[in-house]
Amino acid sequence: MKTLWECKYFEPISYGELFTYTTDLYKQNLVPLKDLSYAPKYCVQLKKKAESKEVNKNKCKFIPEHVFFADFECSTDGFHKAFNICYDSEDGSVSESIWGQNCATEFLERLPDKSLIYFHNLSYDINFILRHMTEVKGTPIIKGSRTMQITGLYKGRAIIIKDSYSVINKKLKLFPAMFNLQTGPKEVFPYNYYSSVLLANDNRTGVISEACKFIQDADTFMKNIDLIENCRIDENHFDLEKYSTFYCKQDVRILREGFVKFRNDILKEFDLNVYDYVSICSIANKLFENRVYFPNGNLYDLSNKPREFISRCIQSGRCMLSDNIKQKSKKKLIADFDAVSLYPSAIARLYTLESIQKV
Repeated sequence: MKTLWECKYFEPISYGELFTYTTDLYKQNLVPLKDLSYAPKYCVQLKKKAESKEVNKNKCKFIPEHVFFADFECSTDGFHKAFNICYDSEDGSVSESIWGQNCATEFLERLPDKSLIYFHNLSYDINFILRHMTEVKGTPIIKGSRTMQITGLYKGRAIIIKDSYSVINKKLKLFPAMFNLQTGPKEVFPYNYYSSVLLANDNRTGVISEACKFIQDADTFMKNIDLIENCRIDENHFDLEKYSTFYCKQDVRILREGFVKFRNDILKEFDLNVYDYVSICSIANKLFENRVYFPNGNLYDLSNKPREFISRCIQSGRCMLSDNIKQKSKKKLIADFDAVSLYPSAIARLYTLESIQKV
């Protein structure tokens, strides 16, 4: 085993892969359905009217009382290690950073009970937090390689961690244009310079001439060092923490402002609180329930055999080209006829199947 490890035959398993392994294995070994009979009492349920917010709160075991937006900065040589985390409260009144190899545990220590934390691409950031949590409650919500939500405890304090990318499926750099946000100075960051060797023992001093070897726009890098308060130490040295924190905080601010604006818009237009949902799909589904499913009066939720039988009808999509031949043209424009919004358009045309299933 030791020799195999030294020869790098082992590959690290992420927490996301660990949680999805049994799920993938189960999907590959579905047994044939021979008996389709089922008990309607336990397998079908008439769609219920959406309950008021007060009733919902009484039923929930954990209602988040504090909302934060956060982001890690990590070294990428060898094993990725977090060396900095920045986080904002929902209204921006709290905007903090934690530097050093223990930044993840210190972050958890600062979180109050019943906290909801958003990361943009949680599948990556969760690797630095999950190992420190006291307990994971329930089943993590994971789709493929994407971690969407994890609920747990840290020293008795309840925590929900969600993926903002599952709600707004766009890169963070597109947020300013999408939500009309202030961008700040151009980002020039020497990611590869921030190595685990340089950051050993929580080192905070960087060499400007060395950092310039890892970037293309050295002039902007130098200007930004002077722009950030107390970042320049002397002619050839700069503060690693202050430079990293400046851009990390900028990303967190953009995430917070964009997400909160999106939430307020959804709340105003559809009376749905984004904080209550895991993904944009679950938000859309709730909207359908409120405006289509329940008003129909004859639609049912399915479980057990009926649900499994119908789910096996779902197949992956297919991309087609004219005459099934790949085409490439530098002179002609190629029209993209890929269809979108197939489910809602199909429901609008064909409605939905009513009543319960018959064998």
